[in-house]
Amino acid sequence: MKRFRWLAGLAVIVLFLSGCVYYNTFYNARKSFDKAEGMRKEQEKLGKPAQIAKGDYTRARDKSQKIIDKYPTSGWYDDALYVNGVSHYYLGDYNRAERRFREIMANYAESPYVRDARLYLAKSKLKQKDMAEARVLFERLFAESREKDVKAEAAMALGEFYFENREYEKATEYFVSIVDSLGDGLMQKKSQLYIADALFARFKYRLAMDAYLKVFDFNPTTEEKFRVNYQAGRCSYMLNDVEGGMAYFNKLAVDEFYYDSLGSIKLQIARGYELDNDLVLAEETYRQIAEEFPNKASGVIANYNLGLIYQYDYEDYEAAKGFYDKAKQRIGGEELYQDALQRSTNIGKLEEYRIQEELDTAATPDEIDSAAATQYLLGELYLLQLEIPDSAYQEFMYVAESFDESIFAPKALIAAALIRRDFYGDTLGCDSLLREVLRKYPRSDFIPEAIGILGLAGTAADSGYPLWYYRKAEEFLFDDSLIDSAHYYYAWVADSFSRSQYNLPARYASIWVLEEYASPGDSSLVYAYAELADSFPASPYGKEADKKIAPPKRRTPPRDLPSNAGAATESATGPGDTTADTSVTTALSDDRFITPEEKYYIDPEGNSIQEVREGPIRCEKEFIYPPAAYTSNFEGNLYVQIKLDAFGQIVDYRLMNPTPSQEMDMEVREVVMNCRFDTGWIDPEETNFWWIYKYRVVLPSHLK
Repeated sequence: MKRFRWLAGLAVIVLFLSGCVYYNTFYNARKSFDKAEGMRKEQEKLGKPAQIAKGDYTRARDKSQKIIDKYPTSGWYDDALYVNGVSHYYLGDYNRAERRFREIMANYAESPYVRDARLYLAKSKLKQKDMAEARVLFERLFAESREKDVKAEAAMALGEFYFENREYEKATEYFVSIVDSLGDGLMQKKSQLYIADALFARFKYRLAMDAYLKVFDFNPTTEEKFRVNYQAGRCSYMLNDVEGGMAYFNKLAVDEFYYDSLGSIKLQIARGYELDNDLVLAEETYRQIAEEFPNKASGVIANYNLGLIYQYDYEDYEAAKGFYDKAKQRIGGEELYQDALQRSTNIGKLEEYRIQEELDTAATPDEIDSAAATQYLLGELYLLQLEIPDSAYQEFMYVAESFDESIFAPKALIAAALIRRDFYGDTLGCDSLLREVLRKYPRSDFIPEAIGILGLAGTAADSGYPLWYYRKAEEFLFDDSLIDSAHYYYAWVADSFSRSQYNLPARYASIWVLEEYASPGDSSLVYAYAELADSFPASPYGKEADKKIAPPKRRTPPRDLPSNAGAATESATGPGDTTADTSVTTALSDDRFITPEEKYYIDPEGNSIQEVREGPIRCEKEFIYPPAAYTSNFEGNLYVQIKLDAFGQIVDYRLMNPTPSQEMDMEVREVVMNCRFDTGWIDPEETNFWWIYKYRVVLPSHLK
């Protein structure tokens, strides 16, 4: 009996001590939490950025976590959840904070913390960048909550969300609700500033000024007074009230509280002088700022603005470049840095292009073109970068008159014509210069541009230039399948327009047409490609021609070729994975050439390949004859090289004989790439090898 009483007493003591430990733990958690919350709220009342007492929040978090872990059935469990969740929130662990607030809402519907838990849950989702759910939560709080402070917080969050997303009208609705009825003085002041900023962003400067000045009704801080006056000054400038704007900025300039912002204030004063066309005082003020604040953003901006004045108002490019060079500092902002860098570079080019050597009477056409190109670039620089159309017009006309035999002369005349039209409104002068192009340079590459501007497309004047003949060749080849006519016109461009940009493409095409459609069966094609490659080694067409005659690759013995493939085993291949292998047939020891079809059975590595034994076992896309390909009237077999993996999926694709229609080629590619093949008959070691698949395109019945 005595032993029983002793044990019972011991249990009471243990429970008592346990309760004491539990109470002390929660008491210490709450004490640290209340201290941290008090400091944060006090800062907010003063209108300052909240100072987070991380040490107190950390102690509150750790102590409350012990309650959650050890005493899940206690009466203070929801208190511990709330303290823990808020502490996590202000310590930046928004995911854990979210879990605590959801637990309160789910398991403690009658808890006094439910209201704040809903609010903090929405805030946590916002911090986690889950904008969609955060917005829904805040909108629900705003619509359903009866508590004025909760509705105000929800309205503030929604207003800031829409403001950041530049939906200023929606944002303003919420900010107005705070100013009118929901918020306290601090929230009303903050919202009023947002309302003013939203109006300014929408260019409603009169209303924005009134909204900024209304902030004075809410007892603004020194920093807020600065912002109001500064923005009111900017609004005045935008409303063409330069005197009123200057008054605001001069008022700020003499206030010692704003010394740290003096550079920005003086920039606005200098801008006011510019708006008032007093460049002397503007320049003087900018120079003062640059000297007083050389290592601050305001000093960098001042140098940049001096550069603009010397470039556009004084046209002193050397001095302007010097100021731009001083403004090439990132402390002024990345955008300004890049612009200053570009302007300095442009002026540097100006000096470079201005250095024009005298050409003697023995100058070659290439030397004349080079000099004309430099002068033309100078005109472009004036027009596009320095924005001086008068100087640009003079340079373009100088090219046309002094280098009239250059390929750039007609281009310069067209540029001068457009300046007369777009900057001087002289349509008659524009047309006169364009007709001079047609009269003096009928064989120029720039005739189509002049034709288009004059509205003469399709008339008798719209013919005889290189592109016209080149297009005729393409029409004969791809639309009419008239190979001889296509070859004739390609050769005409190659022989008749030696200085045209279409000369090299036409030379290459004239050889390619013979190779693909009318191979002579001797070495003439090889010699033709070799001459093109030797004459123009640096051009894309010379390089492509060189690939045609490159030594063949031969890595492995050929596999079985189709019966019509002959004994050819060698080829050089061009780049690309979706276009035809355009390699020229190379001469073998017996002067025999690989036929176009034989080339289809040679993979990119130079190995002979064979056809897939069976067609696809599944195709997930149905072939639809493209309407854009109707005019091609194409029907026939397409040779497609495919690389299969072990599961029969296509991992690479090459169309060897493209059709005249790019849309048709794309449709075939989509269909074939969505096919799956049976690989049971393929040796596992041969997966990821190339195979030939012949795809048949059938002309729709209504086109036959």
